[in-house]
Order: sequence, then structure tokens, then C-alpha cells
Amino acid sequence: MQAKTETQPYEYFDPIFDGTCEAPVDTAYDLPDYCADIQKLLKCLVTPQVSSYTIAGDSLTCQGVCDIRVLYLDAKGDRVRCCAFTQEFTATAKLKGPGEQAVASLSARVEHLTCRAVSARRIDLHAAVAVSVLALVQKQEQLTCGLEGEGIEKRARTLQSHQAVNGVSHQFTIEDQLPLKNGKPPIETILRQEVCCRVTETRLEQGRVTVSGVAEVRFLYLSALDGAAVEKMSASIDFTQAIDCPGAEEGCLCSLRAVAGESSIQPREDDMGEHTSVGVTVRVFLMACLYRPCQVTLLDDAYSVREPLELQWQQGAFLQLAGRRTEVLKKKCSLAVQGAEIQKVLDLWCEQDSVQASCGEGKLSCRVRYTLCLLYADAQGRPLYQEKAFDHSFSAALEDQQAQRCFAEGRTELWEYRITDKNTVEVSAETTVTAMLYSRASVKYIAGAGASEGASPYERPSRLLLYYAGAGESLWDIAKSHRALLSDLQAQNDLYEDTVPQARPLIICNR
Repeated sequence: MQAKTETQPYEYFDPIFDGTCEAPVDTAYDLPDYCADIQKLLKCLVTPQVSSYTIAGDSLTCQGVCDIRVLYLDAKGDRVRCCAFTQEFTATAKLKGPGEQAVASLSARVEHLTCRAVSARRIDLHAAVAVSVLALVQKQEQLTCGLEGEGIEKRARTLQSHQAVNGVSHQFTIEDQLPLKNGKPPIETILRQEVCCRVTETRLEQGRVTVSGVAEVRFLYLSALDGAAVEKMSASIDFTQAIDCPGAEEGCLCSLRAVAGESSIQPREDDMGEHTSVGVTVRVFLMACLYRPCQVTLLDDAYSVREPLELQWQQGAFLQLAGRRTEVLKKKCSLAVQGAEIQKVLDLWCEQDSVQASCGEGKLSCRVRYTLCLLYADAQGRPLYQEKAFDHSFSAALEDQQAQRCFAEGRTELWEYRITDKNTVEVSAETTVTAMLYSRASVKYIAGAGASEGASPYERPSRLLLYYAGAGESLWDIAKSHRALLSDLQAQNDLYEDTVPQARPLIICNR
């Protein structure tokens, strides 16, 4: 005898890759004729940017470009200069299975960077680019929620969970022209540039996800006026994207990732032939995963009153989202220089190294690492550079005690600074960590059942038994051990709870 099963579908996202793949970046660069000779290297800035990716079979290939800017002192030693060039890279990830239907999110960071001037006109650079890849495939599993067969009793449990609705990947390009603000002088050379994306609002409508956000642009440049002063500029570009996503509706939960990919900031000439604006191009990669709350019914035990029953078991992992949590860490960080006096801060920025977060025991624990980078002028007006790494940890209590895991993203902003003495700058840094909290329950459940091979039917039991039950004893266990129908045991003893409320005799009348 094979029991007839009743099933219910359960949709989930299966990660076919969640990790990093590396690509080497090795180059020797000869300065073009318009660049001044190198006296001393100050800082090598390597910004890897994802241009595109393709998935074929079980392989994901990422194409990207490194924006490389080397800040240095010229032969006189009194001006900061920059040589800028690009270097392409390719990274490949081996997926766990076919990925043509996958949605993916990619971001890149540089590791193991070394840069040196082998001569006054030549730079030697070696680096490794680490590409973080999350690739998900939506799958469906049929869960056994019922068994039908003569004389079979089954016990079910209900879990609160979230199942996948749909996942979409979307790419778009932002283009804008930004004039220099507040009468700033024209641009000669862009020394440093930074572009990042921040989502401000996500709206779910019938079959559509609308994402609003800003692309934040910052750059440092050398003035075209006499004296070649260093100037800073920042601006924001708003964007809104409507993405078709079948199944989307109000009440769904959305896990969204937005990453700025290949970007450029190029000076633009005005009618006078001066570079008084910049053209900005940003490639943005979005990945949205939608979930819907649901109840999952699973069988955790079954037996037959007629013959031995062999159960087939299966292990499943069921996701429950606990929502999004944002925490802010404010810190004052001191950055000291050696052997020089800070006359003027030319530029101060933050390089985010990593954000790590975990949750459990009712709290969210975060660890952030970043490097403060200081470009300054000493008492003689000579540009110099200093950096320092910082490592901070903090935690916050969670109302949802069930949250066991999280995915976190973080960003550190520098709000203000002051020169506290001739050698030290005190910086107010603010790190914002946004974490999607969730739990994943691993549950063993019955996938099927049938009569044990070669087993004989049970001998007919006594029709009437008297059983002395203890307080709190499970009615299911009593019925199962005596091969009785649970519904009969409950009806015969006027008990409809799961356990016996107090010690008492029970009548077991088998059919």
C-alpha cells in the first residue's frame, strides 16, 4: 500500500553562487608627454567598476574596467599632479548549476595593490580585483502536506514563512551635465573621483517595482587658473526606474541591491573654451528579490493502525524575513601625520574596506572597517598624503528574537573635520549599516509513506482497553503506541487538546 500524498508548492531562491572571484591587474604605464615628471608618488587610486556580465551554462563572466589615478608630486615638488588611465579586467565564477534564468548582483573592490615609480616617466602597478557575486535561481518544491489512505493517521505542523515571488535584474545608465558651483574656477585635471548610488524609496505596484534614488558624485580637481589650486565639488543626480516584475504587489517584501558600475566624470568646455562643467555617466545595476508571507503545512509524523508504515523523510530550509534594520555609528577619529605640519586640508575621504554583520540572541552585531585618506599641504605649501585604517564594532538590541541571520550593507560618510594641532586632524565619521534580517528554519518532514516491504498486517488488537495516562502526556503518542485512531481517542474521552490535562484513565476502543 502506498499512501496518496497531497502537496503544496513552495517557491524559493537558490543561490548558485555567493562568493568572490578574482582577476589580476598588472600594467606598466608610461606617462604621456603632457604629464610632468614624477618626483614622489602620493597615492594610487584604483577603482574597479563592473561594465557588464554574461551567463552561459554554469559560468558567469564579468567584464570590467579599473579607473586608475596616480597622484604624485612633480619635479619641483610643490604641486600635486595626476596621471589617469584605465585597465580592463575579466573575472569568471563557476556556478553550481545552469544560470540562464538567474538574477545576479555584482560589485568589485581592489585587493593587494602595489604601485611604484620605476622612473620619472614610468609606473609599475600590480593589483587583484575581487568581484563579489550573488547569483540566484528561483525554484519550486512540492511539499507534502497530507497523506490519504485507509487507517492512516498523520500529524501536521504549520510554519510561518516567506516564499519567493519573483526576482529581476535591471541595468540602466544615468547621464547628466553638472556645472561647477559657487563660482569655482575652471577644471584643468580631475585628481580623484567618486560615484555611488543610494536608493531612497521602493514602491511595489501590480506587476511593477519602482525604485527611486540618487547617484552621488564627488571629485577633486586641479584648477586651470594660475597657481593650480586644488578644488572640491559634489552633487547629486536623482533617478527613478520602473521595472516590470510579474507577481509584484502591495504586501510583498522587497530585498533590493543597487550598485554603481562603470562611471565617468569628464570635464566639458563652455563657449569660452573653459572647462566649467562635467559630464557624468553612471551605469547602475539593480537586483530585486520579492517575497510574500505564507503558511507552510508539513507532516512531522504518521502511522497506520492496520500495518507497519514506512515513512520517507526530507529536509527543507524555510525562510522567514524579519524586515530591514538601519543602525548608525558616529565616531570621532584622529589622523596624525609624521614629520610635517598640516597647514591646509586639500582633500579628506573615506575608503570603505568591509562591513560585517551578524544577528542572534536578540541583537544585531556590526563590525566596520575603513581607511581615512588625507591629502594636505604642509607649512611650505607642499602637498603630502597620509592615511590610517580604523576598525569599529557595535551592537543593537532587536525586537524580533527570531532573527538569526542578516545581509548587511554599509557606508561611511565624513561630516566635518578640524585641525586640532599642527600634526593632527580630528574627523567626524558616520557609518550607516542597513541589514535585512531573516531566519532560516531547517525542518525534517514526511515526503511520502507506504507499507513496509514484506511486513504483515498487524494482529487485531483488543477492542477495549483502559489506559492510565499521566498529566501532560501526548494524546498523539498514546494513540500511536496503541494503534488507535486519534479522532476516536479524543471523542471517546472528550479530550480535544494535544495533551492530557491531568492524570486520568482513558478508554481506548479500537474499531
